[in-house]
Amino acid sequence: MIVRFRGLLVAALLTLVAATPLAAQKVGFVDTRKILQEMPGRAQAEERMRIAVEALGARQKVMVDSLNAMMASFEADSATLTQVDKVARFTALQQYDARYRDTLEVLEQEAQEQQAAAMQPLFDLIRISLDDLRQAEGFAMIFDVASQGNNIVSMDRNLDLSDRVLARIRAQATTARPTPPAAAPTTTARPTTPPPAGPVAGPTGARRP
Repeated sequence: MIVRFRGLLVAALLTLVAATPLAAQKVGFVDTRKILQEMPGRAQAEERMRIAVEALGARQKVMVDSLNAMMASFEADSATLTQVDKVARFTALQQYDARYRDTLEVLEQEAQEQQAAAMQPLFDLIRISLDDLRQAEGFAMIFDVASQGNNIVSMDRNLDLSDRVLARIRAQATTARPTPPAAAPTTTARPTTPPPAGPVAGPTGARRP
């Protein structure tokens, strides 16, 4: 499971003067993909996501196994059932299948929320470090070349601030060990949608007798 970081575009507009040409401004850029990959805490965040998603996958598997068992039992008994019993068993299968579909949506939403909760502290740390660097060194703008929709096709590599941002983050990690954020709740009020890693294959669906 890879959580996609859609980029941080930090624009220090308060320091810009409209009449001043861009060439006179101090600008730089970062690659937040590189920062996120190499920053401290990434491995721990991914481990929290893995544990959470595995737990959700186990809950999904219980329902899939139950539904498949019901379907196998129905097919095995079908030849000896009366039409009334067939309809009753089939109706029960449909109801359980509907419950499974609803539960799957809830589990997918929970997986998204838990991934976001695990990664958000890292995103926040990147944003804070970028702001600190911009203010400390007087940058007018810092662009993110990893940002979706980025139209920059060529940049002076001397303006790459990624390693300097990483250095700030690592320095903070060595001077302060923040308490890990509390785990996201494992239940949500409403189902709504990336699915758990390694999802169990869904059942083929009930067929009308």
